[in-house]
Amino acid sequence: MTRREQVFQQPAKTRDGARDQQGPAGPDLTSTLKRLYAEKRWDQIAQLAPVSPTSPAELDYYRGMALARLERWQEAKEAFESGRRKEPSDKRFPLELAGVAFKQKHYSEAKTDLERALHLDPRDRYAVDFLATIYFLEGNLEAALAYWNRIDKPAIDEVKTDPQLRVDPVLLDRAFAFSPASVLRLDDLRTTQPRIERLGIFPRYRFELSAKEDEKFDVRFRSKERNGWGSSKAQALLSLLRGVPYQTIYPEWYNLRHSATNFLSLARWDAEKRRAFAERRYRFSADARDENWDLSTTLYGSGSPPSGLKVRKVEAGAGIESVESGRWSWRTGLDLSDREFGNLGPTTSQSRPFFTDGFALKYGAGLDAHVLRIPTKRLTLDSG
Repeated sequence: MTRREQVFQQPAKTRDGARDQQGPAGPDLTSTLKRLYAEKRWDQIAQLAPVSPTSPAELDYYRGMALARLERWQEAKEAFESGRRKEPSDKRFPLELAGVAFKQKHYSEAKTDLERALHLDPRDRYAVDFLATIYFLEGNLEAALAYWNRIDKPAIDEVKTDPQLRVDPVLLDRAFAFSPASVLRLDDLRTTQPRIERLGIFPRYRFELSAKEDEKFDVRFRSKERNGWGSSKAQALLSLLRGVPYQTIYPEWYNLRHSATNFLSLARWDAEKRRAFAERRYRFSADARDENWDLSTTLYGSGSPPSGLKVRKVEAGAGIESVESGRWSWRTGLDLSDREFGNLGPTTSQSRPFFTDGFALKYGAGLDAHVLRIPTKRLTLDSG
């Protein structure tokens, strides 16, 4: 039996020992209802517990619990709502209202009631676990972890890959910030995600939790892995020739020798825009251009702007980047280039600085940070 199936198994007072309330109906009726509840005589409880705005909230509670066991959901909801109006500080009523909504698959309503219960008692483990479970069922893993981590859950049993991957397991293990026999923390998941993306061989991936009987979970890494030219000849040709209409091809090779080393390049034979470019993981790159520029419609000033300007440029660069945590990462790099202009013709003093031959050294650095993350709303605001 799962935790959610136990929602109506016992009075919520057993979770936190809420006090009995006496009122006009007297202590005898409350004692009778408790005895009948222990004997699971739901129909009798529903008949005996009065529906009255003046009866104690405790009677509404037992009536609601009995009606819930009878799956008379609307009547149970009305009973719990009545009790909550009488005792707004009693967390049992929003908890049981959440259970009623959950049984009817009204997850948004259940989450609202659980948030009310947690407002009354932020440390209620049952409410935290219940709310995390709903987010988990909705496929919002980050929101589920945000709540589960409050109570040191979920415990990881094994970390599995599906399907089996070709990349070196050591590289993949380094990318994972979590491990078996530990608690899956939201920060660790967020640290792992950019590390996986920076390997450059997983165009699609996701992490899933698979529940086990001992309240532990297996973490499954489901992904589409890039290898070599592609997963098939058709895919390789499509990738290579996708730029043919623009006189360009894109030779690409992924996961060289299972090392997550990727080689990306392009070659363009257009007489006006010849170019060769190559880049590999860890951001080593080389770029060579031999192009003809027509500036007749973009460069203004005295004199005739060049319409057949020849531009030759060779550039090489290297850079590094690091994921420090799920909150921020940094990158830095250097690029060295040599450019040469030909067929320039007469130029003005204003335009001449733009067409100077020579070497250039460029340094770049950047910081990527997550400014705002609200997993329950699936809202992320990044900078960088």
